[in-house]
Amino acid sequence: MRLKSLVSYFRENKKRLILSLLGVAIGVFSLSLMVGITEAMEKRVERVIGKMGSRVLVILPGEVKNLGGRTIQLSFYPTLTVKDARAIEQKCPDVKAVSPFKKVSPNVHHGGKRITAEVFGVWPSYPEITDYKPLCGRFLRREEEDEMAERAVLGYEVAKKLYGSECPVGKVIYLYNAPYRIVGVMEKRGTDLSGENLDNRIYIPLSSAVRRISNVDYVDGIYVLPVEGAKVEEVKKELTELLLKRHGKKDFSVNRFEDLVNTQKQAMEIFSRLSLIVSLIAFGVGALGILGVMTLSVYERLVEIGVKRTFGATKREIALQFLAEAALLSLVGGSGGALLSTVMVVAISSLAGWGVFIPVKGALISLGLATVVGIIAGVYPALRASSFEPKEILNET
Repeated sequence: MRLKSLVSYFRENKKRLILSLLGVAIGVFSLSLMVGITEAMEKRVERVIGKMGSRVLVILPGEVKNLGGRTIQLSFYPTLTVKDARAIEQKCPDVKAVSPFKKVSPNVHHGGKRITAEVFGVWPSYPEITDYKPLCGRFLRREEEDEMAERAVLGYEVAKKLYGSECPVGKVIYLYNAPYRIVGVMEKRGTDLSGENLDNRIYIPLSSAVRRISNVDYVDGIYVLPVEGAKVEEVKKELTELLLKRHGKKDFSVNRFEDLVNTQKQAMEIFSRLSLIVSLIAFGVGALGILGVMTLSVYERLVEIGVKRTFGATKREIALQFLAEAALLSLVGGSGGALLSTVMVVAISSLAGWGVFIPVKGALISLGLATVVGIIAGVYPALRASSFEPKEILNET
């Protein structure tokens, strides 16, 4: 009966109902969208840089700075070598794994057709550092690195373009005219935070990239994974001191990997702050709307209150009725906002290539907050409704 009377009342006051629900819906939509997109972004960051990405350090030659959310190499020195990586392995007790890397640009072809793909020379420890696993086959081995072996591991997209769903282990791909035997295919990763497609890569032994293809004695950088429990800043200091001693000058930069790929993360932080402000304002408007509507409802439903009080309803029951109605209003408005934000997050994450992500946490937090806002906004109307005595109502009507 209570629900029927509430529906009947608001059916006669549709405009008032819509206005009261709109503020809460916008608040829930903004908050849920913010939390949802932030969660989707965090999942993507974790997928791109691995679960240990926040701990991984990258040593780059020259001076590197993050300016305005963009990583810029201000200077470059071809002085970072494989020997530096070996020294880090041997002399830094707080380091768990090391992998130098070198990007090369050979002509890549297969079956007489040129292929567009990035070729990276790395050590076998690369998957451990980046939390990157083979989908089929295996990654490179230490003996293949030592022997400058012509072996290759394909990125997911390269393998799919060339072989479809087939696992191409044992087949051959050509870098220049050298046949590199395929030993594995990496799992799907998508694009990184700077827009590079990680699935459009071919991994080969670093020695092969440096000696066979580039014929140089320097690398593009070194990935370093600290041991579990080690403080990243202390490891960073340890690496800096070792390389300064080896090079005699500061011709390198030691950075957290996540700091070098945080362009979109910084944009998301700004978005989150703005969305939070919008959410708070919208929740405030929604609370005022519910307060106004429920207060008017009290005075327009005095006869209903009087009848219920006459037939034995207590002040507590009347107060709880109006509190429940306010919470229900807020929950209905919040559900609409949460549903719309869920659709938006799924659409945005899919279009951005982050994978489908359903923001359950954001929706639940927003709905819970909406219910609390509704209850708080309904306190005054509930107290006002319960304060009327049947005699007063008869006199007023």
